[in-house]
Amino acid sequence: MGTTRRMKRFLKSTGIFVAVLFSTISAYYMFSVHKAREYTREVICPDLEKSRWRCPKGIAQEFEMLSHDLSKRQTDILTEVQDPGFYHHSGIDLSTPGAGLTTITQAIVKKLYFDDFKPGIAKMKQSLIARFVVNELISKDDQLTLFINSTYFGRVDGKPIVGLQSAANAYYQQSVEALTEDQYISLIAMLVMPGTFHILYHPEWNMDRTNRIKALIAGEYKPKGLMDQFYGELPREVVNAGLPPASYFGDSSRTMNTKEDTPNKANAADARSRAAD
Repeated sequence: MGTTRRMKRFLKSTGIFVAVLFSTISAYYMFSVHKAREYTREVICPDLEKSRWRCPKGIAQEFEMLSHDLSKRQTDILTEVQDPGFYHHSGIDLSTPGAGLTTITQAIVKKLYFDDFKPGIAKMKQSLIARFVVNELISKDDQLTLFINSTYFGRVDGKPIVGLQSAANAYYQQSVEALTEDQYISLIAMLVMPGTFHILYHPEWNMDRTNRIKALIAGEYKPKGLMDQFYGELPREVVNAGLPPASYFGDSSRTMNTKEDTPNKANAADARSRAAD
């Protein structure tokens, strides 16, 4: 009987602890969403009206281009690759094949609402802000404008390239409007891992991904599931370079054990870029 009473007391105490922990976590996330809504109304929305954007502690930067500066074809290519459910989801998409774990909405949350984003608790916070703040307060067109101005395209001569227009200038010395379709796709090919699929430093890997994207938009390839962001098995040398956790589940990745903890310079650059974002 004594053992039974002790067990009941233990279960009751455990239940109370779990309830308090859940309430505390819920309150934290609710407060985070509330603060993000205030920040959006006080900073991000006024910035949008002035055609500019900023990181949380950064200086406001003028937009280099707006979403409507892209042709319909360019917009379709960008969203098909980066966020195929963009115009239909509410900030989060865990069902569309090829979408991966980060929507365009979540990507701009990472850039505009976090000083130092780290996976884990921050991912939940990022998702909640995407769903209940950005999705509700910022239009899809403005979200796309924020994305094409704030997204990272690797480094050239040690200088970080931020924004699609800057990338077109850095890699092809011309405007986005003047790019050929293959040139434009090669820039979009960089987004998933800018260091690994770098146009200048890994042109063969960039070309391989560019061709895969061309097959995707032509309807010749259909993603097999949510995480099929690379559109089939990657060349072994790309897999062996090191990929972000949970980003690739091809057969060749299961043979890649010896180099998981020793990523090459391209993957290290990608890690730094994600930290910078």
